[in-house]
Formats: sequence, structure tokens, C-alpha cells
Amino acid sequence: MLSNLKNVSFLDDIQSTGLLRVSLFVVLAFFSVSVLAQSNTLSPRVAKQLLNAYEEIEEENFAEALDQLNDIIESRGENMRPFDRASVLQVRGSAHVNMENYEAGIADFAEVIRLNALPEEQNVRMRFNLAQLYFVTEQYEEAIRFFEDWLAVEENPDDSAFFMLAASHYNLKDFENTLVNINRAIELADEPDKRSYDLKNITLSELGRVEERTEHLETMVEIWPEELPYYRQLSAIYLEQDMRLESFAVLETAYLEGLPIKEDDKVILAQFYSGFNNPHRGAELLEREMAEGNIEKNVENLELLSQLWSQAREHKKAIPVLREAAQLADTGKLSFRLGQSLLADEQNEAAETALENAIEKGDMDEGMMGEAWMLLGNARFNQAGPGDVDQRAVAAEAFEQAERYDNTEAQASSWRGYIEAINQTERRQIALEREQAERLEEAAQERLLTSCRARQLAGSSLSQECQQILAEAEARAEADRNSEQ
Repeated sequence: MLSNLKNVSFLDDIQSTGLLRVSLFVVLAFFSVSVLAQSNTLSPRVAKQLLNAYEEIEEENFAEALDQLNDIIESRGENMRPFDRASVLQVRGSAHVNMENYEAGIADFAEVIRLNALPEEQNVRMRFNLAQLYFVTEQYEEAIRFFEDWLAVEENPDDSAFFMLAASHYNLKDFENTLVNINRAIELADEPDKRSYDLKNITLSELGRVEERTEHLETMVEIWPEELPYYRQLSAIYLEQDMRLESFAVLETAYLEGLPIKEDDKVILAQFYSGFNNPHRGAELLEREMAEGNIEKNVENLELLSQLWSQAREHKKAIPVLREAAQLADTGKLSFRLGQSLLADEQNEAAETALENAIEKGDMDEGMMGEAWMLLGNARFNQAGPGDVDQRAVAAEAFEQAERYDNTEAQASSWRGYIEAINQTERRQIALEREQAERLEEAAQERLLTSCRARQLAGSSLSQECQQILAEAEARAEADRNSEQ
């Protein structure tokens, strides 16, 4: 659901923050005082040349300073006193580092330590700088060795040293030692440092310490409430522990705080609302984000929106969304669902169209295809009025198709039988009504004949109709007598 935590390198943090360069400038600042304090042990000419080179470094004229320092060493060669040589190498190494020639800086600092000619305090500082350089150049085993040597004698180490030591262990995949040292870095920091917390977070992930990492991420969210990645990771780790409510609460908080959560997370949040019996709020979220262009109106998202409206019993809102999704879909499944919804809403003509589209698009399993034919038959049948034989006939055609599928065969057969029974009933009713009409007509004619005969016997004048009726009756009687003979 959420983006996976990735392994990261912390070298860029060291370099981009200028940590290494600042540390080396501390060496130079210390050196500038030491040169004066120790001028009795430095050759006067070397002391002067070193101060000149140091001034060039202060002005960031590193190349000029390097030339001067090289001249000092080359001009004196192997006869140079150890203290003089160590002092020059110390400054030259700093110049190399500031020009990002780290390997050359390492070589000079390593030689300073080998000479062991400087005061112990400077040698200790030199080990710390070598440790940093080994770290920056990804020589992690050496970095660890020099950091630990330095920590063994340093009385007041700061958090940055433990951070780099932890990062060195991390890059060697020694996660247990990473955790020990990054915890120390966090303890020593004057204020929370994101890079340290990030390193602890990823280390706990590597160690699979879910509960401890959960607590750590909770702390990170509290410290940096504006950092969306921490919310996402915390939500994900809650979900891993089946803590769905907590996962939902974290994601909702990020959303309500106005953090720029990703489209996928907004969709997940809408699903969460549904899972926690608030589909209406989930539907409103999706609809609003779609309207603002933050969530794509694709088939999957529209289908989800229609489902949420349906779960919220907002069927009038669900149907238009489902229709839009069905139009975009390549298969007939959503058209089938649309047909179901329209049929339930008694929109029979629209349901018929949707179900015909579903069958035409296809890509449905046998069971769904049988159901589609069944529902199509229902939609067509519902449009048939009394005596509408033709409409029932097209319904029967759909039920006949449904009989081809195992799951709908019996039901479809029953419907076809029901339609045939209706047709037979109507035919019998029509025949009965015709017979009744004929009998009524005969009775009326008999009554009229009787009336005409009574008028004839009474000697009354006969209307033309009576004359015709009496004539027809006499003709029939004559025909009957002839037939009897």
C-alpha cells in the first residue's frame, strides 16, 4: 500500500552539511594557535611558511596554499625534522580535503599519525579527521577503526561522530552495531536530528524489529508533523500488525493536516472509511478529489466511488458513476453491475441496454454470463404489459440463452414456462371472451326476434329491421325443414 523503505547512503549528508570541512577547519584553527605556542620547536622558516600557507587557506586559495606546502616539503626532503614535517603534512592534508582530493588528504594525515611528532591532542584530532575521510571515501572498516580509536580517548564526543560510526556499520550491514551507535548519537544530540532518526528507522526495518520501529516512527511523526513519509511508513507498519484503525487514523491525520498525500493514499483512505462503516465520507473524499483533478477518473477509481455510494445507500449517485466507469471499461463486468443496479431501481429500459452492452463486451465468466442473460430477460419481461406477446417473446429469447448455463438453466427454464403459461392463459381468456360475446349476440338477436314476432301477431306495423329479422328467421326455419327431409 505504501512505498517501501529503501536503503540509503549517508555520505551526501556528511558532505552537503559541510561536517567534514568544518571539522578540518577546526584542525586548522587549532593549528594556527599551536604554531605560535610551539614556535620554539618549529623551525622559524617553516613556521613562517606554514602561517603564509594557512592564510591562503583561510582565503580559500587552496591551490596556492598547496603549492607553498609542496615547496616546503620538496625543498627540505628527507632531512626535514619529524615535527616540522608532521606540521606541514597536517596543513597540506587539510588543503587536499578542501579541494575534495580525499585520498591525498588521507595519505598526509596517516603520515602525520605515523610520525607521532605532534602533541597528543593534535594526534587525537587527526584520528577523528582520518575516520571522517575514510567514511567519505566509503572505506568503512578503516573508518570504524579510527572512530573507535578516537572515542577511546575523547572525553566529550558529539553526536556527529556516533552518527558516522553508525552509518559505517550500516553500510557494512552490521545492523546491531548500527543501532547501538545511532542510539548514542540520538542521546547526545542537542536537538532531534532527522538523519539520525532516519538511520535508526531504516536499521530497525533491516532488523525486523516491528514494535520498536513502530514506537520510533510515532516519535518521528510527533517531532516532524510536516513530514508526510513518516506518516506513510507509520500507517504501513500499523497495517502490517493488523492495526487497521491506527493505520487509518495516521493516514487521515496526514490528509486533514493538508499534507500532500499521494493519489494512491487518498484512494486507500477512502477504502478505510468504507471499512470503518463510513462509506459516505469515503465517497465524498473521492468525489471531491476527482473534481479537483487530484484523483484520476479511471475505471478502478470510478468503480470504487460507485461502490461507496451504493454502500452509503445513495443509489441515485452510484448509478451515474457506475455508468461512466462501464463506458470506459473494456470488459462487460461493469456494464453487468450497472444493469443490476438499474434493474433494482426499476429502470428497465436502461437496464436492458446496459445488460446488452455487457453481453456484447463479454470477458465475463460462465456464471456471470448466465446471470446477464437472466437479468436481461427480467428487464425485458418487466416492460411487457397485458397482452404484449411480442415483448414477452424477446424476454423468452433471453431466458432461452440463459438456459445454456449451468447456474441459470433451471431458473431460466422456469421463466420460459411461466411466460408460456401467461400466453396460454391469455389465449384461453381471449377464446372465452369471444364465446361469451357470441352468446350474448345470439341472445340479443333472439330477444329482438321475439319482439318482432309479437308485433307481427298484434298486427302492428313492422319496422324494416323487424321485417328483415323475420325474413331471415323464416329462411333459417325453411332450411332446417329441408335438411330434415
